[in-house]
Amino acid sequence: MLILTGLFWSSSALSRPYHYINVRMSWPEAQSYCRSKYTDLATVDSMGDVNRLVNIVDAGYSGSVWIGLKRGTQKRWGWSNGENTTSEHWAAGQPSMRSGSGDCVGMSKTNSGRWAQYSCDLQSPFICHGCEHLTN
Repeated sequence: MLILTGLFWSSSALSRPYHYINVRMSWPEAQSYCRSKYTDLATVDSMGDVNRLVNIVDAGYSGSVWIGLKRGTQKRWGWSNGENTTSEHWAAGQPSMRSGSGDCVGMSKTNSGRWAQYSCDLQSPFICHGCEHLTN
């Protein structure tokens, strides 16, 4: 009898490697950095992902860090890698549709990983996902 259970993978068992980058950059600069060194800015699919992100941010840091969520031209929120938003973890009163409230999303370490929108020019640390690209 041949057992093939080892050939099947559960997507919930697979997790993205996350990397906290303790350098302040704007959201576009952070995205460019992540795409050149890893895969992209962090994408969140579940509360497990949120918890992992909160736990990798430096213990002494209490601000927000960039993740890969951004408001696009159609005023819809989407991940920078093109994936649809399947999970939402907004802070109270967020997102705001007020003019000038920002199109890029930061995750708060001190507010249980809740998301808030900011101006994309704000300089913040950030979280990348994916394996590190090796260069020769």
